[in-house]
Amino acid sequence: MILPRFEHRPGIHCGSTAVADALRVAGVDLSEPMAFGLGAGLGFHYFASPTLSPSHVFHGRSTHLERTACEVIGVQAREHTEEDAARAWEGVRAAVDRGIAPIVSTDLAELPYWSSRTPFGGHRVVLAGYDADRGVALVADTGFPGLQQVPIDALQRARAKMGLPLGAPGHPWIEILPGAEPVPLADAVPEALRRQARDMLLDRDGAAGVSAIERFAEDLPRWTADARDERDFIRCVLYGHQMIERRGTGGGLFRSLHARFLAEAEDLLRSLRPLALRSRMEALAARWSAIAAAMRDAARERAVPATLPALVHEVAREERRFYEDVAARVP
Repeated sequence: MILPRFEHRPGIHCGSTAVADALRVAGVDLSEPMAFGLGAGLGFHYFASPTLSPSHVFHGRSTHLERTACEVIGVQAREHTEEDAARAWEGVRAAVDRGIAPIVSTDLAELPYWSSRTPFGGHRVVLAGYDADRGVALVADTGFPGLQQVPIDALQRARAKMGLPLGAPGHPWIEILPGAEPVPLADAVPEALRRQARDMLLDRDGAAGVSAIERFAEDLPRWTADARDERDFIRCVLYGHQMIERRGTGGGLFRSLHARFLAEAEDLLRSLRPLALRSRMEALAARWSAIAAAMRDAARERAVPATLPALVHEVAREERRFYEDVAARVP
């Protein structure tokens, strides 16, 4: 059984691709960049602990992109959890039977078509159908064309994992319900921009948003000494490079993907053009790519380059200025 209206359009990031796929089933057709932007998808979260592996980790998207995109566009989304694996499968299977494409949280390393041994929690896929007789789930996943066949027991294992960066307990899934009249994009886009600015500026304690970038910059000179050993340090900086340039970010820590949303937004709303948001976000993406290159150099040199903390401080200042301008000037 496959959802009759399901269309997977390969994309860049798992969450925004999944939202766009699921929204189409619910009757709302958006590009992936628009889904990302309406979800106020940018973020920054920084974790440092000797119990982590690697011991210093950061991530560049919000934790609530999928929910926010639905709220902003005016479509109802229901978030579910279920501790029991069998009942969790029955929950998403029943959603498909009702004509809904559930967004499912998984660990990428447990999905056989990825052929990856590296755990990566919170990877979003969409359940588009299933074959009960063969024990197979049919999922849509980011840049893969068509639908991927996954044994149901493998999908259950993937859903049970809770690792970084966005893994969560309870086999979580999201159901986007059809039938609502979507909010016009001319109204939804400014609301999304305001939410994005609020999210990035809200926390001043280094836990999330721009303040977490600032804490990251302050910590960087100590990474070499704070790592458990040289191997852990190399993992920290190489993982950081990957989190900026690879792993579904589209390059520049999701900032390039967000710039594509801003290009659509400026085409839609001429009032945004004087703010030059797209070009400013492209410049931020380039700065994050420079940070990624410096982190790759740090792996080779076995130490944090003296220039790297200054690069991160600079990008933190520019990001704070960007969101302050959005908060003050987007009507």
